[in-house]
Amino acid sequence: MNLPEYSFRIVIPQLVLAVMAWAFLLSPGYGQALTTEVRPLHSQKNAWRLLPQYSDEFDSAKLDSAKWDNDVPDWGVWSWEPGNVWVKDGNLNLRMEYSEHKRSARTLYYKSGIVKSKAPPIRYGYFEARIKAASRFPGVAPAFWAYRQDATEWTEIDFVELTQRRRDVTIIDTDIHVFRQVSFPGTLPLQEVRSWSAPWDPRDDFHVYGCEWDEKEIRWYIDGRMVQARSNDFWHQALDVVVSFGVRADLKVQASPQGFPTTFQVDYVRVWSSIRGTP
Repeated sequence: MNLPEYSFRIVIPQLVLAVMAWAFLLSPGYGQALTTEVRPLHSQKNAWRLLPQYSDEFDSAKLDSAKWDNDVPDWGVWSWEPGNVWVKDGNLNLRMEYSEHKRSARTLYYKSGIVKSKAPPIRYGYFEARIKAASRFPGVAPAFWAYRQDATEWTEIDFVELTQRRRDVTIIDTDIHVFRQVSFPGTLPLQEVRSWSAPWDPRDDFHVYGCEWDEKEIRWYIDGRMVQARSNDFWHQALDVVVSFGVRADLKVQASPQGFPTTFQVDYVRVWSSIRGTP
């Protein structure tokens, strides 16, 4: 039986497309994307929604400039340079370099990297990053944090600050601040320091640092273990998510080129919002 020529022209392409579609649906990557839901390493709540506008696996060839601002205005002793931020081999890299320069009439000695979320400021959620600290110690502090400075309110939550205490490289800080708040009942600024001593050196490997922030309490986690908690009396301002590399006390007093440049790495940043109505 001779088939009309047009049958081959229609049926054969359809068969090819069908086979390709089934191969894609059965591929491991596609199934994983459908069935795997990334969750916080540990939380007191069961249901979270990952927010892609604040989250990044850093698997691209370069920094996602639609998501992150790496050219934030300088302040204090911190001079931020976009060239000190890059993505490579699945990690965000932030570098600090010894570089004498002037800002106005002031002589400064270090330039470093920062990324700040371009998404709207966020209030409450779970914030998590997997970080390996820089080799230089003391005087530098890799930090994962959130803040917002408005005309009537200026608050800050430090999800983690690493290697900033001269007395011991294993001291990890989870600090919290109120610099300006119209309704604050006491004297400002309020600056609370919370430290936890790790049984390991944060420069040797990646560790997961998390913070669960809701309207009642703020809880800090390291590698899934809750290490600090505080009632949420004053931190209800929507904040911007930041990863930065800061100068600390030793180098503010006496600048030195020793140990520079130095770099810390971030495997991922993930931010979730709570799904209301769940425990």
